[in-house]
Amino acid sequence: MAAHPADLRLMILNLPSPPHKIVDREYAGGFGIARSLPRIRRRHSGRPSLNLFLPYSTAVAKETGCEYKVLDAQALKLTATKTLQKTKRINPDIVISMMSLPSIYEDKKLLSDIKAELPNTVIVGCGTVCNVMPEEVLHGSKIDLLLRESFPYVNGIKRLLTSFQNSKEKTKFKDLPGFSYKKGSKVRNNPPKPPEKQFVDYTPVYNVLPLKKYQYFPDLEGKEHLFIPILGSKGCPHSCMYCPYPIGFGRKPIFKHFKQVVDEIERLQQMSIEGFLFRNQSFTLDQKWAKNICHEIINQKLDISWFCEARVDETPRTILALMHKSGCKTIDYGVETGDPTLIGTAKPGVHLENTYRTFETAKEIGIWRHAHMILGLPRENQQTLKRTLKYLLKLDPDSVSLNFATPYPGTKLYEIAERNNWIITRNWAYYSSFDVVMTPPNLNAEDLYKMAMQIEKSLLTQKAKYLLSSRLNINTFKLVANHYMQIIISDLRFKKRIHSFRKRT
Repeated sequence: MAAHPADLRLMILNLPSPPHKIVDREYAGGFGIARSLPRIRRRHSGRPSLNLFLPYSTAVAKETGCEYKVLDAQALKLTATKTLQKTKRINPDIVISMMSLPSIYEDKKLLSDIKAELPNTVIVGCGTVCNVMPEEVLHGSKIDLLLRESFPYVNGIKRLLTSFQNSKEKTKFKDLPGFSYKKGSKVRNNPPKPPEKQFVDYTPVYNVLPLKKYQYFPDLEGKEHLFIPILGSKGCPHSCMYCPYPIGFGRKPIFKHFKQVVDEIERLQQMSIEGFLFRNQSFTLDQKWAKNICHEIINQKLDISWFCEARVDETPRTILALMHKSGCKTIDYGVETGDPTLIGTAKPGVHLENTYRTFETAKEIGIWRHAHMILGLPRENQQTLKRTLKYLLKLDPDSVSLNFATPYPGTKLYEIAERNNWIITRNWAYYSSFDVVMTPPNLNAEDLYKMAMQIEKSLLTQKAKYLLSSRLNINTFKLVANHYMQIIISDLRFKKRIHSFRKRT
């Protein structure tokens, strides 16, 4: 018998992070990254980013007319036990959650526990791990269905809800395109739907979320801005060997109309949100679109602060100046390496001189420059690592993320690492981007950890010396003291990682 839409109870669940970690499931192309919580907690360090899977899924639920509840267990800092209790009280017909690689074991366990307590509830997982490795996700779990499509999964969720409203018999909707499920001991993968050609036509629903509990980003004026992500486009056509963006978000870029994007920002501003992250894989991939966004923000006189990801070869001075005028405070750049040979492999089309000029231009304009680095790429060795350190000291970014080369399943890097036996663990909990899980020839894990520690220490020391030479006052001494405290914390953090690595190997 068909279910009336209002009788269908959907729970959109953002699963809790594993203990002592914060998982950002949307990052790394939807595979997710995992940050360890510092023992000495810095301000805002324990906050997750808002996962756009939540407001977009809510928009689909709202359109279909079903009853829905949204629970962000991360933002509310719920344990697995508390999350299970709240889910039992809601007693939904369907639970849908986005899963990630570094939290896969905890995600599987909690969803299986929910199924054990609510056997009539259909448990659905989505995420890049579900696209690429459905057998791994379904093996040993009680999850009913996996949705295999690109972020933010709205079309598949609509197919699921529509089918469920037509029939509550699970056998009916297990024939849906783009879903996987277990039949006996075997995993069945239904044929996928073709990729979208236009941007998802849904207006994300934010008012059901605890918007004040998410992350902050800094600017050059020393301010921190609570931010909400905006999905202006999805898809990346670039062929960086390590990058899972094309796997999780699609290879063909599709864009939301710039007026829709800015209208979405204006609605959030009316909800007292002043900070934003453009979740485009590269904000300036289409420079005409990027200019239209900036001009529309300026024309509507929106007093906002925002940041984005971009490539150095796609942000000339004119674009940077316009972005800054419209409120851009920070740009995350994929610098990756400081070695002139490795950069050609890591980021085709980018040269170190280009990166340096772009960083200098952004500094002149007044934009915070964040550098994402990858240590341990193929052909990495002690000399290339030293060149990266020297280059970073010259580049002098305002902040840096030191990531280790991670062979995400489905990427070219995974194929190369597997073929050459470079992968040292397939314990997915360590695929966090901050743990060493592969080592190229002539390097071991401790070499990489020690170089990361040296880079962080050298950059902090350089900044402290610059502050002392530029001006002497009480605020300067406070900043210098903070830098040296960060050096101590960094040393302890990396020594702990080395000790943990030795224990597990």
